[in-house]
Amino acid sequence: MRIGRLGVATLLLSLLAGCSTYVNVTSDPEGALITDQSGSVVYGYAPVSVPFDQDILKANAILGHCPEVPGFMAKWPSGATAVTATPLPVCDLSNGLTVMLKRPANAPGLDQDLTWALKRAQERARVAEAERDQMRLYMDNPWGPYWMRPWPGRAWVVVPY
Repeated sequence: MRIGRLGVATLLLSLLAGCSTYVNVTSDPEGALITDQSGSVVYGYAPVSVPFDQDILKANAILGHCPEVPGFMAKWPSGATAVTATPLPVCDLSNGLTVMLKRPANAPGLDQDLTWALKRAQERARVAEAERDQMRLYMDNPWGPYWMRPWPGRAWVVVPY
């Protein structure tokens, strides 16, 4: 009964959730703080994926044109900033859009930004390694993952004496 309720709840959530289009925002060097162009909405540190509701994008699109999302701003620890065009057209709603913001070459403080990017990359590598090790422990379990167990056959049948 409990599994049935969980299945129904999952089905309802998936129907109510709708579809999203993701805009992947990256920076060079990585680790810039990504915001909207006014700086009031903070999306996180690059690389970051920003979801947009497809229904809202389609409703706000001008007939015959691609739906548009607001532009982004990247700010590095040194204070250097870069901005995208506003608005950004997203013509492929199923695959979204990838935006790369490059740090201005003439902005001071490049060493500070590169040091920050290195720390972020090392942290992401550490987290990925920990996840890999956890998955190895899970996969090396003698019983294996639940969904990869063999179908019970003759070897699984216990015959009483």
